[in-house]
Amino acid sequence: MNARTLILLVMAICIATLLVVMVKHHAAAPVAESGPKILVATADIAAGSFVRAEKNLGWAEWPKANLSPSFIMQDAHKIEEYNGGVARRDIIAGEPLSGASIVTASEGGFMSAVLTPGKRAVSIAVNSTSGNAGFVFPGDRVDLIMTHKLSDGTLASETFIEDVRVLAIDQMLNNPDNKAIVAKTITLEVSPKQAEMINVAISIGSISVSLRSLAQNADTKPKINAPANAAVQSDKPSASEPAENNYSTNSDVSKLMENKGTGSSVNVFHGSASEHLDFHGGTGAR
Repeated sequence: MNARTLILLVMAICIATLLVVMVKHHAAAPVAESGPKILVATADIAAGSFVRAEKNLGWAEWPKANLSPSFIMQDAHKIEEYNGGVARRDIIAGEPLSGASIVTASEGGFMSAVLTPGKRAVSIAVNSTSGNAGFVFPGDRVDLIMTHKLSDGTLASETFIEDVRVLAIDQMLNNPDNKAIVAKTITLEVSPKQAEMINVAISIGSISVSLRSLAQNADTKPKINAPANAAVQSDKPSASEPAENNYSTNSDVSKLMENKGTGSSVNVFHGSASEHLDFHGGTGAR
């Protein structure tokens, strides 16, 4: 046997021995023991968004050695407890959930977790008509319309806030059955300035909501809202407003009702005599 053959034989014996050792070591390695099932996210959940149990949550087996006491375990909780909750932070798919991940409606601080940073929650009273007959749900977006009477008696209705999110209907922040519910109050997410405008509008007249389409153009930007009385001062839209007027008066609804908001009157004196003249739309009348 020459030297080359001897070297190859020794190398083959060494490799075979190494393989045997590795197989024995792998067979002797303990198998991780499965623990109880824990609640995990089945999809990404953005911070501040509502949690839907059937879409976002699920139970998964987890290695017993890696269990944390903070995990939500199946033997102690039901998945329905977290339906309609709100994510406190961004959650990624497959991530184990704990009590610090989701705040439920029964917990304190729930509404503050729902709110977008910098926004405010404001509730307004509605009825079956002003509340859109119960077909507005949490998560929908609405416009606010104020109806009031001007100083000259003209009735006016104007959209003074656009595209705001509905947070709750009465005290319900979730409606899993999607059934129409006639509400007494609607809670909205608005800016601090819009919160002030709503309080003023409540004192001026009545407020109703107008439901917006979910399929609205993504390029549509909410209009910069003017003061509540700005819309009735001029019918010429500014550069920042849409071309369509965002208000209506009684003369728009009924042509038999004359809008006297643009009229004026004067007293004309002729020596010791005087007469009163009314002007409407440029036409004088005694």
